[in-house]
Amino acid sequence: MKKIFGPVPSRRLGLSLGVDVLPYKTCSFDCVYCECGATTDLTCERRAFYPVAEILEELEERLLQMKDTPDVITLSGSGEPTLYAPLDELITRAKELSGLPVAVITNSSLLFMPEVRRELMGADVVLPSLDAALEASYLRINRPHPQCTLERTIEGLERFLADYGGRVLFEILVIEGYNAEERDLKALKREVERMRVDSIQLNTAIRPGTEPGIEPLDGETLDAIRSFFGPRCEVIASAETSRRRHEEGALEDTVLALLERRPCTALDVHRSTGIPLAKITALLEGMAKTGLIVKETHGNELFYEASRR
Repeated sequence: MKKIFGPVPSRRLGLSLGVDVLPYKTCSFDCVYCECGATTDLTCERRAFYPVAEILEELEERLLQMKDTPDVITLSGSGEPTLYAPLDELITRAKELSGLPVAVITNSSLLFMPEVRRELMGADVVLPSLDAALEASYLRINRPHPQCTLERTIEGLERFLADYGGRVLFEILVIEGYNAEERDLKALKREVERMRVDSIQLNTAIRPGTEPGIEPLDGETLDAIRSFFGPRCEVIASAETSRRRHEEGALEDTVLALLERRPCTALDVHRSTGIPLAKITALLEGMAKTGLIVKETHGNELFYEASRR
């Protein structure tokens, strides 16, 4: 499995080169809105899923291939990156290798662990999230591992942010019927106001999640919530949609170039690109519907190939 993906343009971080340090789909949450699909390994156990040297070798190779140097190396992907046990070593060595800042996107669930808070101190930017500050809403929207309680998550966030000196871009994702009621928003605001953050970034579900009926909030509602949270808050949902359109266009080009050379199964494309299998399957089906590629069954396996091949 490829561990480096992108780069992708990000309004928040610039040109971001992603590092996915986890097997698909390993996470401490099983969020209803997750576009990567349902969590198959719900865990709080930190492990060295891959050797640091192996990740750095792939990172160096990708950087040498790139025409334009990215602005940041971002640890994110298809699960919770703080589950990666040698996190501090990876952050330090990635910065030394690339000469670039390192950002970490986290669901905040493991910040109750002192070692996780300590290891994240080396990151230049941390993008933590908190979707709910009421127990029932937290359990319903994030569906956490039993060890990752709301009390632990909030306490860990507060402790980490009190000591962390880097840039903090705090994200809240709001979905109608889950955490958009007034009592939910008041509880969230109460918690966030106690924390040291540089900005509050408001998002909504812009792609299908793991449960039916997950729909994005409209712009007017998002703007009203932004005003409620105050001047530090900005709506990033529309920018995220534009970024994803750009990213998906780039992914289509990558996949098309591969299929112009030879027919591939979805698993072949996943192994070649490192794109999560659920995501690549949806992308391939979309490309087939538009006529960019065609499907053919051979030996009980479904293959895709470029129409103009």
